Amino acid sequence: MNSVATGLVLIPGAVALLVFLVFTYLYEQNRHTYFRAWQLAWAAYTLHYALKAVEYFQGPSALLSLLSSLLLVAMAICIFVSTRLMKEPFQLKWYDVALTVTGVLLSYVSLRAHMASGVFSEKATPPPIYLQLEIGLAATLLYCSFHFYRYAFRRNSVAFRTLAFSLALWAALMGAGQLRQPFLDIVGQLGGFLGPIPQMLLAIAMVMVLFENERNAVQDNALEFSTLGVDPRRLLSASDLVPRLQTFVERLVAPLPSRRAVFFVSEQWRGTVPSVQKGFSPEFLEKLQKTQAGDYIAELAYRRGGVVTFRNLRELEEPLPALSGGKFEVCKQRELPT
Repeated sequence: MNSVATGLVLIPGAVALLVFLVFTYLYEQNRHTYFRAWQLAWAAYTLHYALKAVEYFQGPSALLSLLSSLLLVAMAICIFVSTRLMKEPFQLKWYDVALTVTGVLLSYVSLRAHMASGVFSEKATPPPIYLQLEIGLAATLLYCSFHFYRYAFRRNSVAFRTLAFSLALWAALMGAGQLRQPFLDIVGQLGGFLGPIPQMLLAIAMVMVLFENERNAVQDNALEFSTLGVDPRRLLSASDLVPRLQTFVERLVAPLPSRRAVFFVSEQWRGTVPSVQKGFSPEFLEKLQKTQAGDYIAELAYRRGGVVTFRNLRELEEPLPALSGGKFEVCKQRELPT
């Protein structure tokens, strides 16, 4: 197999697949929408290299070339959209449409430049540099890099600085790959071989972003729970705190894979702080409070740092044998939702 093709297609494609799996894992751990945007971006990028590999083994094809270019456009659009998903939910903007249309037109121009007498050829003369798709992609990545750098500067975030640097490096290598002067052509080919490096840096940066998010979430949630947003000068009953605790539980559950949770308070504290649930029925919460199942869950959560997750409860074995006495069997026998 041609070593150049291996370096330019197969190795970056394998790295892209690994990075896609990393982003999939990150999204499963933290359901923020910008992790989903990066997951979709690398799904498109992996498919781009898959089509390039097919094109390498089966020969040049106008359709495969166009589809692979459109996948690059989709990847850039997802990264572009992610720059605002950190602060607001997704809403389609006019400049999203404009950028997509521009990318499609550049893909078409690139395809037309490789057509000679109606036959697709990779050796055809490329279009002017300002009409090349890769230059547009590099400019988009540079914009995203600048946006992430501003965000990092405001929040003093090392993770987002690393992300900005990785995107800037990737944009520089992508732009250098389109230069066609003797010395710069060598730099461009080197940039193709170094393509996996920005991908790996981006994966590392996003892991750092997840870590920072988790740390900030712990701090914010601790502050929220310490006040619950109520007036400390008023004397409140447990029932008065239910709406505030409901909001607190929804905030805790939002980034988690699960959409159902119970904030369970032991009986001796229930007169001061109420138990609340999200995704379950009030009858289920009442059943937990009246049986040993709730006490067992509270004890288990206490021994695990305050949070415990159950999956396939009826098939689960005793998590903590030290808590013998039949409580776990009582917990399994309750008619818990699946």
